[in-house]
Amino acid sequence: MKRMKMILCALLSVIMISVPVAGSIVSASAEDVDSLRSRLTELKKQENEYKDILNKSDTEIADQQKYNDALVSKIKTLTEKINLTREQISQLNDSIAENQKAINEGNDSIEDQLTALCERLRAIYMAGSASDLEIVLGAKDFSDLIDKMNLVKSLSKYDQELIDQVNVKLAEIQVNKDALMKDKDALTENEEALNADLEDLNKTLEENKDRLMNLKITQDDTKNMLNNLSDSKSELEDNIKKILEEQQREAQAAIKRQQEEAQKKAQQQQQQQEKQDSSETKQEEPQQTEPVYEPDPEPVYEPDPVYDPDPIPAGGNYTWPAPGVYYISSPYHDTADRGYYHSGVDIAGPMYSTIVAADSGTVVATYSGCVHNWGKNGDCGCGGSYGNYVMIDHGNGKMTIYGHLSSVAVGAGSIVSKGTTIGYMGSTGHSTGPHLHFECRLNGDTYDPDYEIHYR
Repeated sequence: MKRMKMILCALLSVIMISVPVAGSIVSASAEDVDSLRSRLTELKKQENEYKDILNKSDTEIADQQKYNDALVSKIKTLTEKINLTREQISQLNDSIAENQKAINEGNDSIEDQLTALCERLRAIYMAGSASDLEIVLGAKDFSDLIDKMNLVKSLSKYDQELIDQVNVKLAEIQVNKDALMKDKDALTENEEALNADLEDLNKTLEENKDRLMNLKITQDDTKNMLNNLSDSKSELEDNIKKILEEQQREAQAAIKRQQEEAQKKAQQQQQQQEKQDSSETKQEEPQQTEPVYEPDPEPVYEPDPVYDPDPIPAGGNYTWPAPGVYYISSPYHDTADRGYYHSGVDIAGPMYSTIVAADSGTVVATYSGCVHNWGKNGDCGCGGSYGNYVMIDHGNGKMTIYGHLSSVAVGAGSIVSKGTTIGYMGSTGHSTGPHLHFECRLNGDTYDPDYEIHYR
């Protein structure tokens, strides 16, 4: 029986040693994944650049639109000023026309008065070229004399006053007309200046519209490029996901093939050993046969309601993989209720407790396809009994394995630092309750994690 346990332990070691070979299968495509991730990083950088361009174009378009609105408002104001000026010029034209009419009427009045004066002078002329004295001396009587003297005097005075009044009136009308013409010239000049400003503003408005249109075209082009970039990024992400999934499938298939080969080899060796033991038993005790060993099933795990913080890990090269959880439910090389040597240390704790990398390294293999996250008496067949697991290569032949996880937080090919979260405690695979199976290897052989983390 003791020899049988040693053989089974050796065979299990062969199976476990064969598992890291999957890491080479995963890493074979790691360069492709790294290349795609590098391209994805470049696309994300370009995406951010295009987003910055869009943000700037939005601001520039908004500013240009404000400037355009200001130009339109200014053009509207100038147009109103021009219309007002034209209305004033029209009013001045009406006033000038009225003054011209008054001048014409004044000229007609003067012409009528001149005609009357001419008729009086003609009458005097027809009476002879008599002087004022002759006209007076020609009076018939005293009364006629008085009348003739007043006539001569009033005629001279009336004509002089008439001429003076006409001259004053014409002068006033001309002054008013000159003032109106001056105002009209000023308004006409102002209208020409306003029209020139309006022409410049319309030209500036058209140029601004062109700039605004070009900005919107550039913005549309940038949006199209950003959409194309987003499509390319999604395609890259899908390709990376497919490659990682293919790597995981290849790793799982390799592990399964190696485990099947190792199990087949173990069965063959077991059969040979059974034949040899049977032969030896027949020679020594012909009447007795040794019963076939069947390992007892693992007991159902019932976690302690209060986890004993003792022993507290201290020192060593690795950090404790389950922060805050220190209950050791099964130490290294424990054989209780197993029938074989335990290849790691089991750390029991609450479901979904955080699991971290014990040291920096490269994730060479992961498995996250097990959904049987509960305590069980047998193996569900997921992940080679590990359930969901993470394998990290730390260099110099060292490797750590983290088994029975509820979920995995890293992917194959990832570079992790010491203390980085890589998953969460669970009960997947061959597990009787929530715990972490923490395993240390050197060049493929398991060794006591106590050499790295002093937990005893």
